[in-house]
Amino acid sequence: MLYHLWVRHHLRPGDFWRLPRGERMLLLAFAEEELDALADNM
Repeated sequence: MLYHLWVRHHLRPGDFWRLPRGERMLLLAFAEEELDALADNM
């Protein structure tokens, strides 16, 4: 998941881990939705 955030959204893992826990959880949820949508389009 962190690889996806880095490659698609230019969010480095270190920057991700410095975010507040709530923001990390939200970004992970959004990324999961994005990956599901991409998988559905294949």
